[in-house]
Amino acid sequence: MGIIDRIILSIYTFLLAFLSIAVILLSLRLIPLELAGTSLAYIYGQWEASLIGGVFFLVSIRLLLAGLRSRKAKDTIVHHNDMGDVHISLAAVENLVEKVARHIRGVRGIKVSVALANPGLTVKVKAVVSPESHVPSVAGEIQNRVHEYIKNTVGIDLADVQVTVENISNDFKTKQRVE
Repeated sequence: MGIIDRIILSIYTFLLAFLSIAVILLSLRLIPLELAGTSLAYIYGQWEASLIGGVFFLVSIRLLLAGLRSRKAKDTIVHHNDMGDVHISLAAVENLVEKVARHIRGVRGIKVSVALANPGLTVKVKAVVSPESHVPSVAGEIQNRVHEYIKNTVGIDLADVQVTVENISNDFKTKQRVE
């Protein structure tokens, strides 16, 4: 659930708490029935009241869908063994690929996305390469190392490793002088 949904949920909860306190006080006869009757009579025929009711209905539907969406299982790789199932999230695989690709000589920056494919996983790597390196060999090394590392670590074959060199970086990290 995102921050906007949490803010809406907080306001919604506060308003429903106020409404429930009013119902409790009315049921315990602490609020006169005439006050509640005249309040309801005032709402009758007012388009503003129907607008507020519609907003509450839409907020209810939004929060219901946000709650259902948060319970939805993330995309995972499932390994079955004697003791049960092991689920490995695609985010964990992305972190592994990023770790491997960052340690390749000539790679300055990396962005990784992993998706489930029919025979295995599809890995898309967007890299920034240093200008002194040979770009096709760096891209091939990224493909080979990622393929082998994921096969050995996660235990699944990759369907495809796509490497896109987005930039060739001329930014050198200069050490600042301490004076």
